Amino acid sequence: MKKTVTTILFVCVANLMQAQSYKIDITINGLADSTLLLAVHGGATKYSVDTAVLDKNGKGTFSKPRELEGGMYFIAMNGVALFDFLVSADGEDHFGIITDKDDYSKIEFVNSPENTAMMAYIDYRNKHQKKYEQLIEKLKASAESSEEQKELRTQLLNFNNPLISFSDSLVNKYKGKFLATVVNAFKPPAEPDFNLPADEPDRERKIALNYYLFNKEHFLDNIDFEDERILRTPFFESEILDYYLKNVLIFKEPDSIIPCIDKIIARTPENSRIYRYLLSHIFNFYHVSTVMGHEEIVIYLGENYYLKPETTWESDKFRSELITFIERNKPTLIGKTSPDLLLPAADGKRYESIHGLTANYIVLYFYDTDCGHCKEETPLIKAVYDKYKNELGLEVYAVYVQTDERKWLDFIDTNKLDWINVWDPYRTGDIYNTFNTVTTPQIYLLDKNKKIIARRLDSTNLDKLLQLYADRQKSSAQTGME
Repeated sequence: MKKTVTTILFVCVANLMQAQSYKIDITINGLADSTLLLAVHGGATKYSVDTAVLDKNGKGTFSKPRELEGGMYFIAMNGVALFDFLVSADGEDHFGIITDKDDYSKIEFVNSPENTAMMAYIDYRNKHQKKYEQLIEKLKASAESSEEQKELRTQLLNFNNPLISFSDSLVNKYKGKFLATVVNAFKPPAEPDFNLPADEPDRERKIALNYYLFNKEHFLDNIDFEDERILRTPFFESEILDYYLKNVLIFKEPDSIIPCIDKIIARTPENSRIYRYLLSHIFNFYHVSTVMGHEEIVIYLGENYYLKPETTWESDKFRSELITFIERNKPTLIGKTSPDLLLPAADGKRYESIHGLTANYIVLYFYDTDCGHCKEETPLIKAVYDKYKNELGLEVYAVYVQTDERKWLDFIDTNKLDWINVWDPYRTGDIYNTFNTVTTPQIYLLDKNKKIIARRLDSTNLDKLLQLYADRQKSSAQTGME
């Protein structure tokens, strides 16, 4: 299946309303006879909306008999963005901007209190961040457990309170304006005090866990998932949504992540633009993930959202590819019992079954003798097998996925593969679909009960995982002796 689903485009000329219009007068002192571009952010993508030509006095106007969609816009010249500003799309988008070509950070907004307040907010946040960095530096330099350090930690605990109060004042004053949505989105949730007693056993780990659980549940509390204007910003996708998925959800197990996704999507109006954007973006995020086990998240989103009858915006081609992806990956998700195979061995005298093996750990290795990657991986997997076969009771069930017997037997002989070698010359095992051997090699690790411990492995990660089990085994043995 292709890795991306339909991209939601934020085209500013959509939803035209002839009864409304926009008019943005712009003056750039010191810049004459130049063409400016009015554009809107759409995550990482930018969309052109209008152009204006400055006269000899640096004055120009963006104006059309239609309404701008709400969001964060910017002025650009010669492909370079000069500055951002907000459009609320509430019928009051007639204002002016005055700046200077030598310093675009010095902006005056005429008849736009919302954008004037935004500049004040940005200035406040920048100063707040600088104070925070200074406080952290002092904390790092302070003596461990000193009175100074305790005082600095107390300051850190309450550090965001002034920012929260300032943010709340703007949100209340500009309720309904896009500024309120933006400010709220960046307002940190008020954290409870997790400062456990100094003699609490495992104190630091418990505090860290409490902070993780709090952020997991509340990091997105202040995002208005019903305000589609937030999609037309440069920060929502990268600084909020992706930051949450990458840096807040640090435990990558699907059982931990899926409830959080459900909670996000449940806060959006079903089938709205923001609903479709969030579903599309989160789906793509996990579909291209290299983290083992994230296929389960993709399958969950497919079965519980995309394949519902009411989801009608995706193409039949996408739905067909999604169904194929689910069928090829669902049988071998981590935690499931591996499907069995009963295939002829290389000696031609017997059949070998996965479920008939009694090893403590079993590597399922699917390969093709003509696959360059397989040729590189096979000797490395053989080295892993030799390293752990006695120490851990490891077995390898190696399946040749093609039908050229001579190539197969030569490959076994050349690489001295003294593990279980089988093939499926008559395609009776449906290996292609059951174990997703669209590409090779495919490497799975099973426990003695044939439960899938890991999938999509390579020789390096297989070695690391088995070493972890070997270390645990040694530690348990030593503990037992003591």
